[in-house]
Amino acid sequence: MRAAPTDPSPAPARSMLKRLFDRQLLRVSPAERIPAAEAVAGGEKDEVEPSSVCLDGMVRSFLEDGIGGGGVTGAEKAVHGGRRCNCFHGGGSSDDDDDEEDTAASLDVAETIKGLVHCATLRERNLLADVCAHLERHRAAGARRRDLLHLVAASLRAAGYDAAFCVSRWDKSPSHLAGEHAYVDVLLPAASDRGARERVLVDADFRSAFEVARPTKAYRALLQRLPAVFVGKDDRLRLLVAAAADAARASLKKRGLHLPPWRKPEYMRAKWLSPYDREAAPPDEAASASATDVAGEETEPPA
Repeated sequence: MRAAPTDPSPAPARSMLKRLFDRQLLRVSPAERIPAAEAVAGGEKDEVEPSSVCLDGMVRSFLEDGIGGGGVTGAEKAVHGGRRCNCFHGGGSSDDDDDEEDTAASLDVAETIKGLVHCATLRERNLLADVCAHLERHRAAGARRRDLLHLVAASLRAAGYDAAFCVSRWDKSPSHLAGEHAYVDVLLPAASDRGARERVLVDADFRSAFEVARPTKAYRALLQRLPAVFVGKDDRLRLLVAAAADAARASLKKRGLHLPPWRKPEYMRAKWLSPYDREAAPPDEAASASATDVAGEETEPPA
C-alpha cells in the first residue's frame, strides 16, 4: 500500500514579541545593525536573534508605547522629551483661540452697534459736522476737557444753535457708584408745527468711555466702531451704551478680569441719562441775542 503523502506542516505562528522585534529592528540605526550584519555574513544563522540587551530595550519600548501602537512615538519623545504634548489636549488655550471664540460670540453686538453709530437725521449729521470742526479748531488751540466743551457750546451758539454746557450727576446706589459727567446738548427746532423741540446730546470723547484693560481682539475691533464724537438723541444713545457696555463686560470676563464699578452698564447709562444741570448762556451772549431780536434780525437755528 502506498503511503499517503503528508501535508507540509504549517509554518509556526510568529510571536507578538518576534513581530515587535521586526518592527523595532526597522527603527534601529545603521550603526546598531553592524553586529547583526556581521553575524549573518559569517553564516552563523539565517535569522538574526535579538540579544538580551536589545530584547530588554524592546520590552521597555513595548510597555511605554503600548500594545497596538497607541502610545507616544519615538518622534514625539524626541521633540517633547518623552512627555506627552498638550498642544491638542486643552492645557491652556492661546489668546488667538480666545479671540476667535470672542469674535463669534460678539457678532450680534457688532451688528447692533453698526446700526446705531450713524446719525439718524440730516439735522444730526449737519450738527456733527459743525461740532467736529469746532473741536478740531479748539483742540489745536490747546483747549482740554471741560474748557473744550464750554468753547464748543459757545461756538455752536455763535452759529445759531441753542447749545449749552451740561453736567449730569447721580447718587450712589447698590448697583453703581456716585459720579458726574460733562457734555453738551443742543435743542433743535421742532420738526413740525405740532412737534416738540428735539434735545440732541453731544459727547466730544465718547469712544474712550468704553476702553477697558487687556481688551480681546474682537472687542478692540468693536471699540473702533464706536464714534469718537457722539451726536444723537437719548433713545439711540441708550441702546448704544447698553450694547457697548455688555461687550466690555464680556471682554473683561474672557480675560479673567473683574468688572470695575465704573464700567457697569448702570454706571455707563447714568453718565448721559441722569438728571442734569444746563448752563445758561453768559450775560454778554444773552445781551447780544436780545439786541439782535430787537433789531429784527433774529437768527434762525440751522435746520
